[in-house]
Amino acid sequence: MPMIQLIRRDGDIIELEATNVAFSVTRSVAVWAIPVFGVRAGFDTNANLFSVTVSGILTDDTNVSGSNGATAHIDLSRATNVSNSWFAQQDAIGNNTIAKVVTALHGKRITFSSAGQIDAGLGEDITLQFYSSGVVPAATVATNSIIPVNLTGAIPHTGSIATAIKTAFDAASVKVNTVTVANSTIFSTSLSAGSASTSASDQGLSSVTSEKLTFTNLVKSSNGNTRTLVSGDASVTTQEFASPFFVSNFTGGVTGSRKTKGDKVQDLINMTVNASAGGGMLSPQSFTGDLIEMPDSLANFDVSKLLRIDQSDSVSKYIVGMRIPYESLITATGVSEELRQFIIPSGPGTDYASHKNIEPFDPVDVIDGETVRPNPFFRQGIAIPGVVQTFNPAYAAGDSVWTYELGFNACEQLIGI
Repeated sequence: MPMIQLIRRDGDIIELEATNVAFSVTRSVAVWAIPVFGVRAGFDTNANLFSVTVSGILTDDTNVSGSNGATAHIDLSRATNVSNSWFAQQDAIGNNTIAKVVTALHGKRITFSSAGQIDAGLGEDITLQFYSSGVVPAATVATNSIIPVNLTGAIPHTGSIATAIKTAFDAASVKVNTVTVANSTIFSTSLSAGSASTSASDQGLSSVTSEKLTFTNLVKSSNGNTRTLVSGDASVTTQEFASPFFVSNFTGGVTGSRKTKGDKVQDLINMTVNASAGGGMLSPQSFTGDLIEMPDSLANFDVSKLLRIDQSDSVSKYIVGMRIPYESLITATGVSEELRQFIIPSGPGTDYASHKNIEPFDPVDVIDGETVRPNPFFRQGIAIPGVVQTFNPAYAAGDSVWTYELGFNACEQLIGI
């Protein structure tokens, strides 16, 4: 079971080893006695408070922790820099059938490097190159490795293109620090639903699955955070990749660290003392709940961004949420439990019964090509939004550990300096 997470405003997390977790719900219901009849009446305005108390221990790290592999996404459902689906964008420039779309991909390329290749410093990279006609060449395994993606067969929809990319990539090998290695040893890949909801209907289909391909570096390092490039191979096509599907950069890579228990106490003190709310975080969407779906431009306001202080240390370290894991069977897709986080409903009509709690543990979003953790003040259902009220660390000399007790109060609107 993962540890409890405190979520910072900049998206970083602090993991805590907890020995006790306690929830407290207080409903402000006015109750009074009615004379003579011996009965009581109540007046409930749905005013409630929710708090969490966590206690546990802080110990020295025995291994490097907090590391993540950089991740990138290729989404065939989504166009770049426009709101339409990629197929609709292609339709607008004359590629109004999937066959024409596939033909237009001939000779187009996507180039990037793995974390290990960047560490080696030898200029090594990986290119995915599409072939939709003629003879598909063999893969090139060299300093600049080229992986051909075969699109000459039956391609009924954009999901088939994503599948073809994954098939070619997973079977290939590349050079890392001059050594030939299988891609499966340096990346994990997965297919999932695309983010553009109109992609299927734009293609004249009822549904299209597996349009989004995710690459994750198995080497967990910030060095994996790098750009991806899209282009056209001049020897194969006369056209640049002018209207590509969505291709993100590699982001989210974190080089892990080892900390003593004292380091952890100091970090927590730093994040709870003299932290700035940056003006506040307001979510009109939480007031409307499930009754009204507000546009993104009005759904939430981050005052620190309006004041241009969101990158300052005192604002970015501010703790905005808590994520407490549990195992669920009712939302599992198989016979084994799946990990979820406790969440609280807010706003009229909002309901989060266990069977509706379907977000994966520690979810991420892709915004402008970067993988980020969403702020729980601005998106319900991913963690408990709120503020730290108390933090009480204590040193137990006999056990050589620091103990702590942390008090957290839930809230969906915040105003502060």
